[in-house]
Amino acid sequence: MSATTVARRYGKSLLSLSKDQNAVDVVEQDMRALIQAAKENRELSVILASPVVRPEKKEAIVRSVFSGANELTVSFLALLAKKGRAGLIADMAEAFVSLVREERGVVLAEVVTAVPLDEARRAEINALIGKVHEGGVELSETVDPHLIGGFKLRVGDRMIDASVFQSLRTMHRNLTNNPYEPAY
Repeated sequence: MSATTVARRYGKSLLSLSKDQNAVDVVEQDMRALIQAAKENRELSVILASPVVRPEKKEAIVRSVFSGANELTVSFLALLAKKGRAGLIADMAEAFVSLVREERGVVLAEVVTAVPLDEARRAEINALIGKVHEGGVELSETVDPHLIGGFKLRVGDRMIDASVFQSLRTMHRNLTNNPYEPAY
């Protein structure tokens, strides 16, 4: 069984537990903080995934690092560490947030632009996504100066590439693949 499948199952379990205790919003905030901590702190991810570190030590690390989180979150993460699944904690957190998004009908949209978005552009992109998806939108923004201008928008498996870089690339391809042969 793949790690993604296992992480998703643990995410479903945590979602079910948090629903039973009416703590979905609090646990979601904890999971988002955990995802951010895993991205920013590579050492934490390496220690949790290491087969050399004993499960008891991983459990103590999890309890120490996430001591400010909800008790349900801390207990669940400690249980994962104790059972030897600490390496899946970040993936499980991603799966949990994804499941909460699915349940609420919110779609994750990723936009890449050459410059940071202002509120007017953000509203235009939300309106564009609203034409494709009827639920809420969680917009993830990235700045990539290589685009020169325009944007790339990914919503699920759909992508719109309206960047100047892509337009120039298409124009170059069209000009170099021109079948025109002069008649001499």
